[in-house]
Amino acid sequence: MPKQFFLVIFLFVFTTVKAQELNCSVTVNADQIQVSNNQVFKNLENSLTEFINQTKWTKIDFEKHEKIKCAISILLTEQTGTNSFKGTLQVQVSRPVFNSSYYSPILNHKDNSFTFNYTQFQALNFNVNNFESNLVSVMSYYSYLIIGLYKDTFSKKGGNKELNLALTIANQAQQSGSVGWDNTRRQVTRFTLIDQLLSANNKPFRDLYYKYHFDALDVFERNQKQAAQKLSNHIESIKTIENYSSNILVRMMMDAKADEIVNIYSKNRGVKTANMVSVLKKSSSINSKKWKKIYSN
Repeated sequence: MPKQFFLVIFLFVFTTVKAQELNCSVTVNADQIQVSNNQVFKNLENSLTEFINQTKWTKIDFEKHEKIKCAISILLTEQTGTNSFKGTLQVQVSRPVFNSSYYSPILNHKDNSFTFNYTQFQALNFNVNNFESNLVSVMSYYSYLIIGLYKDTFSKKGGNKELNLALTIANQAQQSGSVGWDNTRRQVTRFTLIDQLLSANNKPFRDLYYKYHFDALDVFERNQKQAAQKLSNHIESIKTIENYSSNILVRMMMDAKADEIVNIYSKNRGVKTANMVSVLKKSSSINSKKWKKIYSN
């Protein structure tokens, strides 16, 4: 089946059946916190699951089985006040690969600066034009980031609208003084991540993300050697991204894609891999042991 037909089907499905966009599994781990009532954390988990999955984030309509698969794992490390908490947050997202049962990871991001206030049975209300609470802003930000990146893998800059809404939330949240929204180059914050995604300097990254998935992975089942060659070429193009060896978007990509890349190239695909491996080593030295598993050709 031609990829163009697949894109038509994708767009048709996402514009004809009315349903929310996300199928998100939310977990809250509060084992490191000693409180008299642990039920508050179960209530938080249920409230966040309902908030993320039942909010209509866009005007796009998804079929139930086409909802974006994602997971948000919250690890609470400290209670800083009566209703105040501190912890980390892990966001994982995957998208289906055409003509297969495989889901490709597109985001595996850890947020180390998650603080919020919450009281049991607290209502979570979202208004894109107002800052309601840090808890709501963080969850709304990641919901739009998930949808934006997901759409980017199906069409060039397809997630522009959602990514810009994530930037709007980040700009508003900065004014609250909550941690994790700083505009700093010293670390990856929610603001710097979305700011870099929308930066004109990083257009090659978003082009790469689209080509990696739609131009290579989605044809893998039809012609594995050809797809592997395309994928290798796209990975090599990382070197065209500004400061790619320290670029936070490249780092984000490798956090999600390292195992997938190794799995694809751990056996001989009939593709020369030396140049690709050289780029991988420079772009993600932390995964150097994994890159050694790639078949040398």
